[in-house]
Amino acid sequence: MTDEKSPIIDFYPRDFELDMNGKKMEWEAVVKIPFIDETRLIPAMRSVEHRLTEREKERNSFGITLKFSYSPSVDELYPSSMPGIFPDIPHCRCVLNVFELPTLDGLDIIVGLCEGAGVGLESLAGFPSLKVLKHTASLEFHGVNVFQQDSRNESMVLRLENAYEGGKLEAAKKKLGKKVFVGYPFLQEAKVTAISDELFKYQLSDGQIMPIPHGPYEIEAWKKKAERMENAYSKRMGIVIGPVEVVVHTSILKGLKRTEDGAMVKEYAVIPGIETDYAAQAVVDEVVNEDTRFIEKEPLPITEEFPEGSRAFFLGEFNFGRPLEVFRHHPENKVDIWIYIMKGKEPDFGQQIALKAEQTTRYLPSYTVARQLGLNPLVLSKITSSFSVTVDDQRCNLGLNLKFEAKKLKVLGYSRRGDSGWEFSEKAIDLLREYMAKFPAFFKGVMRNPHGDIYTDTDFFDPSESKARVKEIIDWLKTIQTRSFEKVPLEAQQLEPEVVKEIEQAADAYLAANQEGDFKRIYNVPRRALLKPSDAEHMLQNQWFAIGDRVVYVQDSGKVPIATRGTVVGLTRTSRAMLLDVVFDATFMSGTTLSERCSPFRGMTVPTSSVLNLTNRQLIAFSKASAEKNPTPVPEPISALASNSNGRILPTEGLKPAQAPGQLMGSFSSAVQGGGNSRGGRGGRGNRSGNHTPDGVSGRGGHGGSPRGPTNMTMRGGPPVIMQRPQQHNQPQPNGSNGQPGFQHRGQQGGKDEQDGQPQAGRGTYNNVPPPAALNARGGGGGGGPRGRGRGGRGRGRGDRGDRGNAGNRSTMPVPVGEPQ
Repeated sequence: MTDEKSPIIDFYPRDFELDMNGKKMEWEAVVKIPFIDETRLIPAMRSVEHRLTEREKERNSFGITLKFSYSPSVDELYPSSMPGIFPDIPHCRCVLNVFELPTLDGLDIIVGLCEGAGVGLESLAGFPSLKVLKHTASLEFHGVNVFQQDSRNESMVLRLENAYEGGKLEAAKKKLGKKVFVGYPFLQEAKVTAISDELFKYQLSDGQIMPIPHGPYEIEAWKKKAERMENAYSKRMGIVIGPVEVVVHTSILKGLKRTEDGAMVKEYAVIPGIETDYAAQAVVDEVVNEDTRFIEKEPLPITEEFPEGSRAFFLGEFNFGRPLEVFRHHPENKVDIWIYIMKGKEPDFGQQIALKAEQTTRYLPSYTVARQLGLNPLVLSKITSSFSVTVDDQRCNLGLNLKFEAKKLKVLGYSRRGDSGWEFSEKAIDLLREYMAKFPAFFKGVMRNPHGDIYTDTDFFDPSESKARVKEIIDWLKTIQTRSFEKVPLEAQQLEPEVVKEIEQAADAYLAANQEGDFKRIYNVPRRALLKPSDAEHMLQNQWFAIGDRVVYVQDSGKVPIATRGTVVGLTRTSRAMLLDVVFDATFMSGTTLSERCSPFRGMTVPTSSVLNLTNRQLIAFSKASAEKNPTPVPEPISALASNSNGRILPTEGLKPAQAPGQLMGSFSSAVQGGGNSRGGRGGRGNRSGNHTPDGVSGRGGHGGSPRGPTNMTMRGGPPVIMQRPQQHNQPQPNGSNGQPGFQHRGQQGGKDEQDGQPQAGRGTYNNVPPPAALNARGGGGGGGPRGRGRGGRGRGRGDRGDRGNAGNRSTMPVPVGEPQ
């Protein structure tokens, strides 16, 4: 295949022609290489067969069928068949036997289904059937949409019987809180959380059906949703379900979860990417055969679930995630265990290295990159994605392929999608600089027409050399191997190969220094502190992870050896689950390189339900002793708390009762909203600190003078949110915020402060003021103050940021929750 003197070297050309045939990407093209001629190939192979060793000749011949069987009595070292590439198997428990295929002599061939096969209504879970709902079928012109185009010929159309025609809600309401099967004809178990029609949504509340009326927007949205449901069945599937008058809202079956007492119960949830609202007439109430994988089970006795000698993982506070073995049972569902522990504490090197990498890797927004490189932002966007140039009716991609907007992909280490758009790393910027330096004429041509859609080679180069210059660009792009860049989903978080290598080295150093472990006995361990490997899928599916977390593989199945520890180096979310890229501390047979990001046989992509998070421990089973040692703090009522000047909550002991308030100036609404001596109601001349302004001090506040910062009054006169900081009277405070002179406080829509005055002793201001009798009466010239104008003048400029200025005299009397202020 590679020898230039080979008689069949022409079968394997290094350079070959591509027929793009209107395609955009090279991998879509037809490869023009000669067909293999066996009359030349076989003689050429025979001419070199004498060079093969006997072992190689055996490998090229037909052998016998072998059967590998597991045997617990066998435990031997199986040497690697390819030393240096595949590791040895230290504990091989397989028995090798010759397997002879059975013959069909004397047997009758069954044509069709076997006896007892479940079809139709009796189909097993996962096998769709149209018969689970009553329907009729007819051949008619329906215009079913196939491949974005309506069919022109006749189609077989199904018409479902609509049991809810006319808005028969009573029958639908009986489904509330019960399990159903949705997604006809591809059924999926779900639980009904609500029923809705055009006007109301019905939910269960304490066993009672509560109607919740739709708002105007919700009514319109409900109608559109109902039309989409009917149209999707009709145009996409050729199923006429009729008008949708009742919608069933559901939570999809997520799986089983294990309770603390060992029972397995179903768990329903809203799963991203899976529809939750369905037309009532397309919902199936029950099926003959449910999925046996998700049948709820009562808890087993601990002697059966964890017999003596069984192995599991420890979920206690100390030695969390360590393997264990049960050796004795006790009453009250407790056991004694042997647990394997390491002598040294495991450092959290994963997150430390990941945090360091995040701080050192710098990404810049695309507009900043364009400004640095002197490019039009549109040109930068074109070059960093796929950029097609037509050469002799063939499309050539001259882009760097660093971002894929339509596919929602980014290139690891080069690009990412931020809140303000695409961002690029220093490596991407250096690559762009190199591209611009090598082919300046090409970039000048793109800059001349940044808004173009179709480009040809002559748009950038002279016609006499345009093809050769484009080929130079293509050859250079091949040298930098942009196609080998790792493309990951936009939401994926993954570490770069250099960082993963650093994590590997840290794990190797830790294992080299802590190879010896020890066994320890622990008594009276409750069931909730034991993780059975077969229950991992049900117990661990709700964990959350971060880059750098340490994990241990706890499932008794899969490609990773059980109890192997590793570090999370990537997270990717799918429609059903979160997948983790883990680089493990030791090599194993099925290990990968995680797309060349780690050493061979050390990486694997696993679901979150197969590993236990050791860094962010979410399943710790606290013992009674640890619970007594670290009791859960009981929060004090907010009415018994106040704040000091640093924002810390303090008890209100020793606080003196406030004196009676002075005469109310202006309206009661103005007082509650912090209007103070305002010029008007809305945004007038309020004070800087809301309703804490001393007499005779005025300011230009925001909306009604209410501060935007922390306050003990909600915007609409509701209960207090947090108590104000007590102030020492007759103690001068510096101007501004936190002692900064000249600091301008910012309000919501008000003007600047007129006074950063010092606190005045003596008379304080209070919120707990009874409303006057003429609360709702309107004044002749406006109720905002002496210079009120109707509903108040317009606020000027920007007001304060709450009480950061520490100005004004504040009350230290705590206000009980729920009382007017």
